[in-house]
Amino acid sequence: MKCMINGDEFNFDEALTLSDLLQSLELDQERIIVEWNDTLIKNDQFSNILVRESDRLELLEFVGGG
Repeated sequence: MKCMINGDEFNFDEALTLSDLLQSLELDQERIIVEWNDTLIKNDQFSNILVRESDRLELLEFVGGG
């Protein structure tokens, strides 16, 4: 399965939930905002959304600092 993440093409063996995809990319789900096919997804819905062939994702991670 191919999908676009932040403008780059990624290949996965099968369709994944957003939660599984973020885990495979080693991203903290509590610090991520996801736009899936032009729709903002709340983090409590990550396990309900199935990422499929040709889906487009934009991921933004909050980083603390001072």
